[in-house]
Amino acid sequence: MILRGRYKNEAEVLRPYISVFVYSSRGKWLEYDFLVDSGADVTFLHYGSLDELAIDTSNLEVYDDIGGVGGKDVPYIKFSSKLQFISGEDVKIFEGEINVFLDPHATDVPLLGRDVLDQFVVLLNCRSGEVLLLDEKAKYTISEG
Repeated sequence: MILRGRYKNEAEVLRPYISVFVYSSRGKWLEYDFLVDSGADVTFLHYGSLDELAIDTSNLEVYDDIGGVGGKDVPYIKFSSKLQFISGEDVKIFEGEINVFLDPHATDVPLLGRDVLDQFVVLLNCRSGEVLLLDEKAKYTISEG
Protein backbone atom coordinates (compact mmCIF):
# COMPACT_ATOMS: atom_id res chain seq x y z
CA MET A 1 0.00 0.00 0.00
CA ILE A 2 1.25 3.44 -0.94
CA LEU A 3 -0.65 6.39 0.49
CA ARG A 4 -0.20 9.65 -1.34
CA GLY A 5 -0.51 12.98 0.40
CA ARG A 6 0.29 16.50 -0.72
CA TYR A 7 1.93 19.70 0.36
CA LYS A 8 -0.28 22.66 1.23
CA ASN A 9 0.92 26.25 1.09
CA GLU A 10 -0.01 27.89 4.39
CA ALA A 11 1.17 31.49 4.75
CA GLU A 12 4.14 30.87 2.41
CA VAL A 13 5.12 27.65 4.25
CA LEU A 14 4.70 24.26 2.57
CA ARG A 15 3.46 21.56 4.95
CA PRO A 16 2.88 17.83 4.30
CA TYR A 17 -0.68 16.50 4.65
CA ILE A 18 -2.40 13.17 4.19
CA SER A 19 -6.11 12.33 4.17
CA VAL A 20 -7.28 9.92 6.86
CA PHE A 21 -10.78 8.82 7.87
CA VAL A 22 -11.75 8.86 11.56
CA TYR A 23 -14.62 6.76 12.89
CA SER A 24 -17.18 8.91 14.68
CA SER A 25 -19.35 8.08 17.69
CA ARG A 26 -22.29 8.21 15.26
CA GLY A 27 -20.88 5.23 13.34
CA LYS A 28 -19.67 7.18 10.29
CA TRP A 29 -16.25 7.71 8.76
CA LEU A 30 -15.25 11.38 8.52
CA GLU A 31 -12.35 12.52 6.37
CA TYR A 32 -9.66 14.74 7.89
CA ASP A 33 -6.50 16.22 6.38
CA PHE A 34 -3.76 15.40 8.89
CA LEU A 35 -0.49 17.30 9.08
CA VAL A 36 2.27 14.68 8.90
CA ASP A 37 4.11 15.58 12.11
CA SER A 38 7.19 13.43 12.68
CA GLY A 39 7.95 15.53 15.76
CA ALA A 40 4.68 14.57 17.49
CA ASP A 41 4.84 11.49 19.69
CA VAL A 42 1.14 10.78 19.25
CA THR A 43 -1.76 11.68 16.99
CA PHE A 44 -4.05 14.57 17.93
CA LEU A 45 -7.28 15.99 16.63
CA HIS A 46 -8.24 19.63 17.01
CA TYR A 47 -10.90 20.94 19.40
CA GLY A 48 -13.57 21.17 16.68
CA SER A 49 -13.40 17.39 16.30
CA LEU A 50 -15.30 16.94 19.55
CA ASP A 51 -18.54 18.06 17.90
CA GLU A 52 -17.75 16.67 14.45
CA LEU A 53 -17.15 13.18 15.85
CA ALA A 54 -19.89 13.42 18.51
CA ILE A 55 -17.46 12.64 21.32
CA ASP A 56 -19.08 12.54 24.75
CA THR A 57 -16.40 13.93 27.08
CA SER A 58 -18.46 13.62 30.29
CA ASN A 59 -16.87 10.31 31.36
CA LEU A 60 -13.41 10.83 29.87
CA GLU A 61 -10.36 11.71 31.94
CA VAL A 62 -8.65 15.00 31.11
CA TYR A 63 -4.86 14.89 30.70
CA ASP A 64 -2.35 17.74 30.55
CA ASP A 65 0.99 15.94 30.37
CA ILE A 66 2.09 16.86 26.86
CA GLY A 67 4.21 19.68 25.55
CA GLY A 68 5.61 20.86 22.28
CA VAL A 69 6.09 23.87 20.08
CA GLY A 70 2.60 25.11 21.04
CA GLY A 71 3.38 25.10 24.75
CA LYS A 72 2.99 22.62 27.56
CA ASP A 73 0.29 21.37 29.89
CA VAL A 74 -2.37 21.66 27.17
CA PRO A 75 -5.52 19.76 28.26
CA TYR A 76 -6.71 16.88 26.09
CA ILE A 77 -8.77 13.71 26.23
CA LYS A 78 -8.24 10.24 24.80
CA PHE A 79 -11.07 8.38 23.12
CA SER A 80 -11.30 4.98 21.48
CA SER A 81 -11.77 5.09 17.74
CA LYS A 82 -10.36 3.95 14.41
CA LEU A 83 -8.24 5.55 11.71
CA GLN A 84 -8.77 4.35 8.14
CA PHE A 85 -6.22 4.79 5.35
CA ILE A 86 -7.40 4.17 1.78
CA SER A 87 -5.26 3.77 -1.32
CA GLY A 88 -7.03 2.43 -4.39
CA GLU A 89 -8.52 -0.91 -3.34
CA ASP A 90 -6.27 -1.22 -0.27
CA VAL A 91 -7.56 -0.25 3.18
CA LYS A 92 -5.61 -0.20 6.44
CA ILE A 93 -7.38 0.41 9.75
CA PHE A 94 -5.78 1.25 13.08
CA GLU A 95 -7.83 0.87 16.26
CA GLY A 96 -6.94 2.51 19.54
CA GLU A 97 -6.96 5.75 21.43
CA ILE A 98 -6.91 9.07 19.65
CA ASN A 99 -6.18 12.31 21.45
CA VAL A 100 -8.25 15.48 21.12
CA PHE A 101 -7.15 18.90 22.35
CA LEU A 102 -9.62 20.62 24.66
CA ASP A 103 -8.08 24.04 24.00
CA PRO A 104 -9.47 25.57 20.78
CA HIS A 105 -6.21 27.53 20.39
CA ALA A 106 -3.88 24.50 20.61
CA THR A 107 -4.08 23.75 16.87
CA ASP A 108 -6.60 24.05 14.09
CA VAL A 109 -5.36 21.00 12.16
CA PRO A 110 -5.16 17.32 13.10
CA LEU A 111 -1.64 16.04 13.71
CA LEU A 112 -0.60 12.56 12.57
CA GLY A 113 2.09 11.53 15.06
CA ARG A 114 4.66 8.78 15.33
CA ASP A 115 2.26 6.38 17.07
CA VAL A 116 0.77 5.92 13.58
CA LEU A 117 3.63 7.09 11.34
CA ASP A 118 5.98 4.45 12.78
CA GLN A 119 3.78 1.82 11.08
CA PHE A 120 4.90 3.19 7.70
CA VAL A 121 7.96 4.27 5.79
CA VAL A 122 7.44 8.03 5.52
CA LEU A 123 8.86 9.88 2.52
CA LEU A 124 8.56 13.66 2.36
CA ASN A 125 9.93 15.41 -0.70
CA CYS A 126 8.99 19.07 -0.74
CA ARG A 127 10.86 19.70 -4.00
CA SER A 128 8.71 17.23 -5.92
CA GLY A 129 5.63 17.80 -3.76
CA GLU A 130 5.50 14.15 -2.72
CA VAL A 131 4.12 12.94 0.60
CA LEU A 132 4.19 9.13 0.69
CA LEU A 133 3.37 6.58 3.39
CA LEU A 134 4.42 3.04 2.46
CA ASP A 135 3.34 -0.05 4.36
CA GLU A 136 5.40 -3.22 4.79
CA LYS A 137 4.33 -4.57 1.36
CA ALA A 138 5.51 -1.54 -0.61
CA LYS A 139 9.10 -1.48 -1.88
CA TYR A 140 11.32 1.44 -2.75
CA THR A 141 14.93 2.01 -3.70
CA ILE A 142 17.22 5.01 -3.46
CA SER A 143 20.05 5.44 -5.91
CA GLU A 144 22.67 8.09 -6.50
CA GLY A 145 22.68 9.78 -9.77
